[in-house]
Amino acid sequence: MNNTQVATSVPSQQGTQTPSLIGSFAPILIMILAFYFLMIRPQQKREAKKKDMLSKLKKGDRVVTASGIIGTVHKVINQDEVSFEIAEGVRMRILKSAIVNLLDKNSLLGKNSTEDEELDKKSKEKSEKKVTKSKEKK
Repeated sequence: MNNTQVATSVPSQQGTQTPSLIGSFAPILIMILAFYFLMIRPQQKREAKKKDMLSKLKKGDRVVTASGIIGTVHKVINQDEVSFEIAEGVRMRILKSAIVNLLDKNSLLGKNSTEDEELDKKSKEKSEKKVTKSKEKK
């Protein structure tokens, strides 16, 4: 054996391939697309629908606020505010952004039920009795 001859062997790369750039980013791209179609796009549609609903608010519309208060739009003050009637003669100013739902005209939500009417009659009778008693004392 001759010491001057050094055997150099280069490993064969016939069985291995370098992954393509598209192949390595494909799972990430799929996740981004899924996130967009499942989260971002539906949220944008909801926001557009709400913005359209708020722009069409008019006097007499029954609405629900974010805090759950049900009432009727008394007056549209400006593009950001409305006067809102929650009971007969009780009005408050709220931001349009606090309105989350527009109720149908046929919706029973927020309307007095027969039970509420009975309670109102009883409270009126009690107040009338108090008034008559105070008049009798005078």
